[in-house]
Amino acid sequence: MIKHTIRSKDGKTKAVPLTSLKAIRYHCLECVCGSANEVEHCTGKLCSLYPYRFGKSPRHKGKGNVKNLNKK
Repeated sequence: MIKHTIRSKDGKTKAVPLTSLKAIRYHCLECVCGSANEVEHCTGKLCSLYPYRFGKSPRHKGKGNVKNLNKK
């Protein structure tokens, strides 16, 4: 776990334990002033964190999804 300082909507900050992916998600939210919609429409494709901006690893895409099970 990583201790990450986050800013709440009321402007105060606090340190919380986060996984690496969640820390990246909070970083991206802070980068675009807290707007999840702006994170989705991020144009910073040269940013090394861009593939992880949703708090999920792109390497695990499709794993663990019920839709991926073979139907008999």
